[in-house]
Amino acid sequence: MAAPTDVATIRQANASIEALAVRDLRAFWASLDLSRPERARDALLEFLPVLSSQYGEAAAVVAADWYDELRSAAGVPSRFRAVMAAPVPAEAAVAQVRFGARHLFTDTPQQMLVFLEGVASKYVLQPGRDTVQLSAAADPAARGWHREVRAGACDFCRLLAGRGGVYTEKTVRFAAHHNCHCVAVPSWDASAPEVPVSAYVASRRTSGMSPAPRAEHNRRLRDYMSSL
Repeated sequence: MAAPTDVATIRQANASIEALAVRDLRAFWASLDLSRPERARDALLEFLPVLSSQYGEAAAVVAADWYDELRSAAGVPSRFRAVMAAPVPAEAAVAQVRFGARHLFTDTPQQMLVFLEGVASKYVLQPGRDTVQLSAAADPAARGWHREVRAGACDFCRLLAGRGGVYTEKTVRFAAHHNCHCVAVPSWDASAPEVPVSAYVASRRTSGMSPAPRAEHNRRLRDYMSSL
């Protein structure tokens, strides 16, 4: 099991990557002519996918090295190398820019920057989380992975943490919101408990659900979170 210092190491690395990405985003934003919203939008459509990919790759490399170091420190006897996850697809970043671009055509275009900072935070860190998730699923010696939340984490993140259990299903995703600072941590403890069913349900994608099932899914999440 990872020690608090190990978790702190990956948190600090993620914080540094996130800070660099936000710095670059703000610098690019400062170069935009907000009096011409169409051009600003088009420039961001090109910029955000590159930013997400560049720092997303860095997060995946850091997470892979961290996974291998943890595995070695845990004394796991078999050989295995962490599986690096790919950056968030460019089309996802493009879709986010298009969604938030409405702010550029208002009297408060700075709201677009606030929105994109949240997107950047999520997208540059996701490949690192996915790297731990994929590696734990592919590692024959791993029990699974668990979600480590910070003090004061939101109800949604605490729900997904599953009260200390590990995720063992290969298909489960690491759900994250904007400015989420949870981390994925691998486990080689064969006796580690599995997360409750509610955490698996919360991790399911809802994009393919019709309105009625999605509403029921969200209702169950609200009911469970209120009981935490």
